[in-house]
Amino acid sequence: MDSHLRRPRKRPRRCSHGPVIKKTRAKVHLADLSEDLLSVILSKLPIKDAMRTGILSSKWKHMWKGCSKLKFDGITVCSSNVFGGQEHTQKFIDNVNAVMQQHRCMVVEELVIRFGFDSRLMEHVNTWVGFAVSSRTESLALDLAPDKFRDDQYRFPVELLDYATLYRLRHLQLSFVSFEVPHQFSGFPNLRTLDLHMLRVTRKDLQDMLSNCVNLEWFSMVRCHLNDELTVARPLSKLLYLRIVHCKITKIVLNAVKLKSFMFYGRLYPINIGCAPELEHAFLDFYSPVTLEHALTVLPKVLQSVQDLTLHAHFPLKVCCLTLLSTQVFLLVFSLAMTIYYLLFRCPC
Repeated sequence: MDSHLRRPRKRPRRCSHGPVIKKTRAKVHLADLSEDLLSVILSKLPIKDAMRTGILSSKWKHMWKGCSKLKFDGITVCSSNVFGGQEHTQKFIDNVNAVMQQHRCMVVEELVIRFGFDSRLMEHVNTWVGFAVSSRTESLALDLAPDKFRDDQYRFPVELLDYATLYRLRHLQLSFVSFEVPHQFSGFPNLRTLDLHMLRVTRKDLQDMLSNCVNLEWFSMVRCHLNDELTVARPLSKLLYLRIVHCKITKIVLNAVKLKSFMFYGRLYPINIGCAPELEHAFLDFYSPVTLEHALTVLPKVLQSVQDLTLHAHFPLKVCCLTLLSTQVFLLVFSLAMTIYYLLFRCPC
């Protein structure tokens, strides 16, 4: 027969005198996991997906109701074929109300509402804030920023928060909300993080709020226009992180002795954060004219202990009076590892 029709010989297998070990994967089923671990897994899922797990097993039918973290997002809660307009808003309201009905008389550690503000939401958001009060919520986020700016904003119902709720809150996020401090406001004594975005508030109310956040560790303020100065009388002795972005403010004065990170975007105006010996990082992005003299003399005095100072200037840096600068100033700047990014003819954001 032709050589190409012959079957190739099989090579003899080598004999192994050692034990044969087969590699197998451990068979672990979700049903074998403890209820506590399953609850943790479900809490990481969007609420819509967590509800769907009920069809996997009769044991799981009501397990999603034990989730202590409720996060409602307009994109994930509503179906993909319902988007925009009155139908989308009503679908979101119905879904949120249905889930909250299932969680009555239960502890909800975290409640997040993320949906573009609509006047039809007003009464419902008040109800949801009341739900957070009765559910002993520690973390509350109301992100109501719309796609297009509008004049009306949701008024945060501070009067619904009893003393126990004010004392219990650890994290608070308010976006596209107006905030008015009532009389005899005791503040948020145990608040750790405060995230404000497009908040409509007066200088006095914001100062009173911050002065009563004695345990605040993380504070961010974005596009909150006071058109006035912000002076916090009481020291923020536990504040570690401070961010101020695109806020129309004339002056900032506060005392944060434990501050480690400071981030600022906006026009140049007086900033006094007091003595901050533990300040490690400072990022300053000015979109108003800055002279090189100011950058090398004034900023190191304001941020004396900073280890890493980065300055962005969105206008050409004007050089003047360099002959007055001593060698010690230059050594100080280099020891602080300050980097200056020279960006020519860049427009403000």
